[in-house]
Amino acid sequence: MNFDFEYALTFKSSLDEVDIQVMNLLAILDEKFTAYNRFALDLVLRETLNNAVIHGNKRDPECSIQFSIKLKDNRFIIVAEDEGAGFDWRSALHRESVRGYDHGRGFPILQSYCSVIELNEKGNEIRLSLPFNKPPVA
Repeated sequence: MNFDFEYALTFKSSLDEVDIQVMNLLAILDEKFTAYNRFALDLVLRETLNNAVIHGNKRDPECSIQFSIKLKDNRFIIVAEDEGAGFDWRSALHRESVRGYDHGRGFPILQSYCSVIELNEKGNEIRLSLPFNKPPVA
C-alpha cells in the first residue's frame, strides 16, 4: 500500500486546541482510509501535542505549535515543534514512569508505539514514525 497523505498546520498553544486539531485530523483520516492504526495515532498525537503545550510552551496561549503528518512507506511520519526553550531529552528518554503519577509517561508511551523517536538538539521538536496498520495480535 502506498497512499499519499500530507497535513500540516500551526495552531495556538492550548489543550482545547490540541483536542480540536486531533479530532479534525482523525475525521479526515476516517474518511480517507477504511482501516488504520487509529488508537495508537490518537494516543501518540495527544501525548506529543499536549506535552508541547504543557512542557514546551508552558501553557502560554500566545505561543504556537507547528505540526505535520504524512503517510510514507506505510508509516505515519509526525513532526511537532513548540516555541519553548526545550529540555534535556537524553536524560528523560530512559527514565521509567512511576506508577500512580500523572506525568512522566510520555517517552514510555511513544516507545511502545513508535519505531522512530528523534528530537532536535534543543529538545523542542520531535519526529516520530508510527505504523499505518495495526500490529498483528500476538
